[in-house]
Amino acid sequence: MKIHRLEVTNFRGFSQRNFTLSDQFNVLIGENGAGKTAVLDALAIGAGALFAGRWSEGIHAPSINPGDARRVTYLKDGIATVEQQFPVHVNCSGLVGFEERTWTHTRDSPVHATQQMLDVVSQWRMQVQAGVDVLLPVVAHYGTGRLWLQKREQPIEPAPPTSRFAGYVDFLDPTSNQKLLIQWFKKMELVQLQQGRIIGALEAVKTAVVRCMAGWKRVWFDINQDDLLAEAEDGRQLPFRMLSDGVRNMLAMVADIAYRAAVLNPHLGERAAEQTPGIVLIDEIDLHLHPKWQRRVVDDLRTTFPQVQFVATTHSPFIIQSLRPGELINLEEEAPSEPPSQSIEDIAEQVMGVEVPQRSERYQEMMKAAEEYYRVLQEAKATTSPEQREALKRRLDALSEPFSDNVAYHAFLRMEREAAGLGEEP
Repeated sequence: MKIHRLEVTNFRGFSQRNFTLSDQFNVLIGENGAGKTAVLDALAIGAGALFAGRWSEGIHAPSINPGDARRVTYLKDGIATVEQQFPVHVNCSGLVGFEERTWTHTRDSPVHATQQMLDVVSQWRMQVQAGVDVLLPVVAHYGTGRLWLQKREQPIEPAPPTSRFAGYVDFLDPTSNQKLLIQWFKKMELVQLQQGRIIGALEAVKTAVVRCMAGWKRVWFDINQDDLLAEAEDGRQLPFRMLSDGVRNMLAMVADIAYRAAVLNPHLGERAAEQTPGIVLIDEIDLHLHPKWQRRVVDDLRTTFPQVQFVATTHSPFIIQSLRPGELINLEEEAPSEPPSQSIEDIAEQVMGVEVPQRSERYQEMMKAAEEYYRVLQEAKATTSPEQREALKRRLDALSEPFSDNVAYHAFLRMEREAAGLGEEP
């Protein structure tokens, strides 16, 4: 499953906007409030069309809520009114079940998926019920609240036998469900021990994690410690809950994608992560990641899950620098954007609109203040009016005061002031 084109009408802050998506990686950029998360949520609604109707417990299709309707403010006789705009449309076209399809969600009445989507899902359900090795797509949404924490108050119970469709439980909940992942890990480790052989699905998840985890070489569920452990290349072994935020965030997300692929397509064995298609949405892909990891995370995910279409948001120039042609979507530009083959400074300035990124904001403020300070000094030299000179002295005080903690800078300005004959600051 892949979405090639998304069109939204009256959705959140968008009156009408079209987006063309590449098959593997797409990164949305723009200032806060530009609508990056809104686009991910619209894609979640589009991808969730697969799950409209009756499904197993825990599998719920997202829909267009009343609060998603765009709001327009009108001023009538000095009184502001806010009116929601309907109908709200989320239109998608793309590959579903190896066929190009188009489907629509609308909010001006109860939301229904198109009959075409219901037909393909019904076919999948019948094939799974009959034990056919049909290829099911992974669908997942990881929001900014995905830094999962789990209290160890009770022993972890192995996951009970489930349907293949259990891979869709909480699939579009941005916080996901770490408990299911760890229970599945424990179950697979026990099955592997009992059968005395390698379980392909478990190896698929472990391999996926190692490929995406820079500096970490192994992850497994330790039966003695009753916990999910990770081992670093330097030999350190830590429980999952004790890992740093960046490592835990990345490990949990990659393991969750691979786990879902393995549950949905157990017949693929060790190739589940590599051969399962689908759509994965990630808000702030650089969340908690060191810049070194930001530079490689896109390629790591692309290599580990080559059949998955990713749509992510970012504020990181390192992420932008790692993209390929056709993968950058700048919400502040109507025309498609191309990732620049430039330095981080050039990307920050020319793509992200950060002025003089080589220098700190404070440094730039100091330079502007110094320039204004010299201008005021020259103006003070040219006037003989006591009132004007006093006013200019107060202006000099105001310009230098914010930087009084910088002794050298402040002393230099004072020397220049005394040389101009304006006396010491009060």
